This record gives sequence, structure tokens and C-alpha cells, in this order.
Amino acid sequence: MSYSLFPPADEALTAEPGSAMARARDALRESEAYFRSLVENARDVIHVINADRTTRYITPSIQRLLGWDPEELIGRSVMEFLHPDDVGRVMDALRATRGQPGAGLPIEVRVRHRDGEWRIFEGIGRNLIDDPVVRGVVVNSRDVTDRRRRDDQIRRLAAIPQESPNPILECDLRGRPIYLNPAAERLLLELRVDEPLGLLPADHAAIVQGCVGAGTGARGVEAAVGSRVFSWTYHPHPALGAVHVFGEEVTERKRVEDRLLHHALHDPLTGLPNRHLFMERLGRALHGFQGDEARLFAVLFLDLDRFKVVNDSLGHHVGDELLQVIAERLRASVRASDTVARFGGDEFAVLLEELEDADEAQRIAGRLGQAVASPVNLGGYEVFTTASIGIALCGAGTDRPEYLLRNADVAMYRAKGSGASRYEVFDRAMHAQAMARLQLETDLRRALTRGEFRLRYQPIISLKTGRIAGVEALIRWVHPDRGLTSPGEFIPVAEETGLILPLGAWVLAEACRQLAAWRGEFEHARIALSVNLSAKQFGQADLVERIRDALDESGLDPRHLKLEITESAVIDNPGSAGAMLAQLKELGIEVQMDDFGTGYSSLSSLHSLPLDGLKIDRSFVSRMPGNHATRQMVRTIALLARGLDLAVIAEGVETADQLEDVRAMGCDYAQGYLIAPPLEPEGMRAFLAENPQW
Repeated sequence: MSYSLFPPADEALTAEPGSAMARARDALRESEAYFRSLVENARDVIHVINADRTTRYITPSIQRLLGWDPEELIGRSVMEFLHPDDVGRVMDALRATRGQPGAGLPIEVRVRHRDGEWRIFEGIGRNLIDDPVVRGVVVNSRDVTDRRRRDDQIRRLAAIPQESPNPILECDLRGRPIYLNPAAERLLLELRVDEPLGLLPADHAAIVQGCVGAGTGARGVEAAVGSRVFSWTYHPHPALGAVHVFGEEVTERKRVEDRLLHHALHDPLTGLPNRHLFMERLGRALHGFQGDEARLFAVLFLDLDRFKVVNDSLGHHVGDELLQVIAERLRASVRASDTVARFGGDEFAVLLEELEDADEAQRIAGRLGQAVASPVNLGGYEVFTTASIGIALCGAGTDRPEYLLRNADVAMYRAKGSGASRYEVFDRAMHAQAMARLQLETDLRRALTRGEFRLRYQPIISLKTGRIAGVEALIRWVHPDRGLTSPGEFIPVAEETGLILPLGAWVLAEACRQLAAWRGEFEHARIALSVNLSAKQFGQADLVERIRDALDESGLDPRHLKLEITESAVIDNPGSAGAMLAQLKELGIEVQMDDFGTGYSSLSSLHSLPLDGLKIDRSFVSRMPGNHATRQMVRTIALLARGLDLAVIAEGVETADQLEDVRAMGCDYAQGYLIAPPLEPEGMRAFLAENPQW
């Protein structure tokens, strides 16, 4: 069934062509066709609803808007296409039209699309049921879904600045604020700022102009207002004649970032700048010097002397307290413009800027040394320490910060090697020596793998029998370029680099193997082997196991091995020295103190350490002739050793008179060039075969 608002004219009505009635009929038909075309092609929907709420007519536009063919809707109730929540409201509207025939009543309703989507329509309903032509309620409506959605979005967006807890401002293209959201207004009152510009960065206007000109925004522009910090983001909208500025308070984040940055650039123990920050400031100072060589600055490198003794004897907590006190003294001894840094351990560095002359750096170094040397009371202990200081002045050719620091480090080692508790100024000769030492270290590492080390053996005789009683194993280095290298050159380097550990292990294993072979070859040679242990070796936790392995591999009886330790080895390992010596004694190994008399703690240690002998240093033996005081000292050492049941070995015996003197003074053994120099294995074998007597 179909219905048309424009029924066809009555075909029974006829008129003569050209008559007035014919012309009226034609005009009517033309008018009907015109209005039919308007209705059927309208974008809006014209809907005629019967009194029983069924559809009598609906325009073809319904198919474009809701997907329904108009013919499908004729005779169907309009209620089945409405949203359930809207049915009651529509019923009320239809009832309302009955009491107001011809009046237009607005209506908004959700209508179901053929695909199931709900679309929003708004329109005007008119009650024309009494109209003999229409006989229904006519609703003129249009789809406003997209417009409603845009309106909702606009409302939501408009609510954002109103409800946002962060300040939002709108400025004109010159940067003048023209709108503040409530959060920004509250912030003005809270911070007691008179003008909105007081919240924004100082160069706000320039930022706005830059953003507008470039057509891009700016992010993370920070501005401090009192003790609080805000980060601002700029979004330009030239077409709107506005720039939107969004703020966020970052005060706490900045505090956290500042703390993290401080921790990254400062030493946690002392609060001083660390190496990274020091090198950054040194780089800036060097850059300034390169631009103006009249400026003078210097780097000081400080190393505390014997700090390890404090740490090991009193504990790390006392060592930390000492470092904190030293750090504060150093900081108080320089100017506010200078930088004092801690590099770790007991190493400090100082950057002295804007010096008047080179002598000022030395005067400050002397002042720092005095500050460090003052006694420190820590937990009831009065602690003393000193510092070795190296000074490096800026100069032509110094173009990298690390080179200047290296120079100060080299000078510091020169100061420490010259007796500590002093300062040295770097010169080119030091650099040459440092490079030579570096080359020596490199060669030393290679020498271990290339087998360039040799052992020499020096006889030790019994002063009672005059016969050989033992040999001391002495290491020598046959350098491929420099030939025979003195132990005095490479042993300190080996000690410092830790190479003394593998080197000492090789000496022990090779010497044990050689002595075992000689004892098997010469039955009359009831000799023992003396091997030196460095302080680093003596500090090894597995030293006893290493010695036991060397004895097992060589087959040498532990009773035929004597280990010589220095006074420094005992001092550097005060806690473990006694226990280590006791373990060695349990194996049957004898332990002797080497170079006795050259240190300062030996006498206090003799009664408590399980030693077997003392070795009088060659410096005493060489001074005995014509020196009554030295002779008396040697005699006293011998008497002391006898009272403690310790054997006494005199080393450095080079003349017959010296031999007779040490024998007369009660020494038990003698060693020196008078008897034999250090011999190669073949020479020592010949010596054993000859078996001479003195």
C-alpha cells in the first residue's frame, strides 16, 4: 500500500482544450508536480502519522538517512523504530498535539537505523488530523546525530580547562594573556602574583613569537616562581589568533632530579665533587686558558700516606671518619672558587683557578699538607696521617684535562717515592720517567710469559762449622734489549702492579725444584733454601696452600725451606701475620725476618711472632769496621736474638775482618760476596761439589 500527499487530479473532470478550466487544471498539475519534486528530493524527512501511530507517508530521504525503503514503513507503527527510552516522551508529544491542532511542537528522538545504529533526529510535529487533505500528524525532521556529537565534544573540551588541576592560559599572538582557567587563577592568589605573566617564563613573549613564526610548539619551558618550578608547553593556533599555554608544576620532580644529579657528581662519603665533576670543571678551566694564556691555574693530586694501616688496624668505619675530616680540612684550606674532589679511596684532587703565580700553587700545597698532618681524634684514637702532593701547572702543549691530571699524578708519585709528606711540581723529566716506568711494566708482564727471569743462588755458611748451610734464591731479569736488569728496578714495579704474586709463585716453585735436585745429587750438602716473600704474597689468604703445592710438586721436605719476610710485611698485615706464621710453623717451615733493624716495629713484634731467625741488614755489617756504635748495635741484636732463641744471619759480609767480627759477636750464619756472589745454577752446583770451608 502506498500513499501520496499529491493524489492525481480527477480524470472525470474534462474541459475543452484552451478553455479556462483546462488552463486551471494544467496549472494545478504543474504545481502538484513541482511540490512533489520538492518534497521527494528534500534532505529532511516529512513523516505523516495516522491517529493510530502508523505511518501513512514518509519521504524518500528516509532511505538515505536510515537505510529504510519508504514502502517498508507504510502501515507500520512508528514506535517500533524509536529508542525504548524515548517512546514515552514521543507519546506525550503526540498527545500534546491533539490539544493544539496546527501548532508546531519541537521534538527530539533517537531512531533506529536499518544497521541497528541509533541516530538522533530533531523536528517539529503538527497535528493536521482534521485537515481533510492530510488527515494525520505531520513531522518535519532532520538527522542531527553528527551535530550533537560535535556539540558534545565541544562541551567536553570546554570542560577540560575548567576542571583541569593544572594552569592553562590562552594568549594572543603577542603573548598577552586573554584567558586563565580556574586553576591558573587559584595559582595567582596562592603565589600572590599580581599579573598572569608572573607565572610564565621571563622570555614568554619571545617564545610566543617564535612558536607563531615557526608554526610549531615549545615544550618543557621551565619558570621558577619563588621556591616552586613550573613547566610550560606552548601550542600556537595562528588561525584562531591565539596561543594556548599549558602548565605543570614540577617542583618535586626538579628536587628529585637535583638530588640524583648531585649524587651522580659528588662523592657520597665526603660530599665533595667526584672525578666526573672535577674533570668537567678542569675542562672548562683549560678552555678558558686556551682563550687567555695569561690566566694561570693548577691541579693538585693528593694521596694520604699509610692510610691502609689506619683502615686495617682501626677498621673501615674509622678510616671513613678520617676521610671525612680530611675532606673538610682540604675544603677549608682553599678558596671558594677552587674545587676539592675525592677520586675514591684516599685520593683527592684540587683545582686551583685564577692563580697569581706558580709559587701560589706551592704555598697552597704546603698549607694543605699541614692541614692533613694535624692529628685527628676519632673514637678515642689520636690518628696521624700525612699527604703526598703532586702539582701540575697549566702550560702550552697541555690541551687535554686528563693529561694535566696525569702530570699531577706523576708528580705525586715522585713525592711519595721521595719520602712522602711532601709535594713535588711536575716537570718534563718526570713524564719521561713515567713513560719509561710504563714501558718497564709492559716489558715485565711480557717477561713472565716469555721466560726471561732467572734464579741466582748465594751461599749461606754456618759460622760454627765454616761449611755451607743454605742458599738464598735471588731473582734476576735478562731483558732482551737492556740485558741483566737489577731487582731494584723491577721489584718495586712488580709489587705495585701485583705482578709480584705470579712472579713470587714462580720463584718458589723453581727454587724448591732446584734445591730438591741438589740435595739428591750431593749427599753431604745438608743445605736449606731461603726464599723471600713480599708483603703482598704474605697477605694472600691461600699462601699456605700455594707453598704446600710447591713443596709437593718438587718433593722438597718442608724443614729444608726457610721463608724470609720483611718488617713491612708484618706491619701491612697486623691482624693475620701471627696466624699465618703459625700455619707455616705447623708445616715445619722456618720463618726469618729480613733486613732487621731498618724498620721501627720489629722489637715490639719479636716476642709475639713465631719467628726462627733474624737477618741483620747489610748496612750495619758494612759500617762495623771503625764504627763502635754500629758494632755495639750488632752485638745487641745478637744478644737479643739469643735470648729469644732466634738464629742470627749477617748479610753483606764482604771482607775477612767483617767475617771475624760477626762470628765474634755471636752471629750464627753469614752471607756475602766474601763467600760467593749470587751464582747461576751451574756455578752453585760447582760450589756444592767443592764444599769449601771458612
